[in-house]
Amino acid sequence: MATEKFKALVHFIVHECQDNPRKLGAIRLNKTLWYTDVVAYRLAGASVTNETYVKRKMGPVPSHILSTIDELKAEGLLHVQEPQGQYDSRKYISLEEPDTSSLSADDIDLAKTVLSSVLGHTANMISEMTHDIIWEAASDGEEIPLYATLASDRGAITDEVKAWAGPIVESIMKQAA
Repeated sequence: MATEKFKALVHFIVHECQDNPRKLGAIRLNKTLWYTDVVAYRLAGASVTNETYVKRKMGPVPSHILSTIDELKAEGLLHVQEPQGQYDSRKYISLEEPDTSSLSADDIDLAKTVLSSVLGHTANMISEMTHDIIWEAASDGEEIPLYATLASDRGAITDEVKAWAGPIVESIMKQAA
């Protein structure tokens, strides 16, 4: 079951695109949620929503996105228009102002920044950007933990890194024994 923060963030993102629902679509919605949580995790050590993400063909997808969309529809907060043609995308239409009381001002600012960036790319481009080493390592449907994104950028293993990691590895090995 999704958290209230996840539900609020989904509704907020959809509402931010109410002037032109065509520009959002499922891929951009999913990637905005993904990047919002990833950036929050990298900056503060915790995601905005506490949502889990799984590998899908077009990149990471929130585990509870479909049930959350259904819940928002059932509550009369959202309408979903299915694609009408081959090149049409799913349109999410906000029917009410979102309740953002569970989101902080920083959460909202981050989501707006991420959404703006995501909307600056085609759906295919933003999808491809999520096909990194972590996504490639996962099997279809497998959870992609946010902490794995910390290792998605390759870095040099310097003497300083080895010196820092040595005691940590020794401690883990002792605990495992």
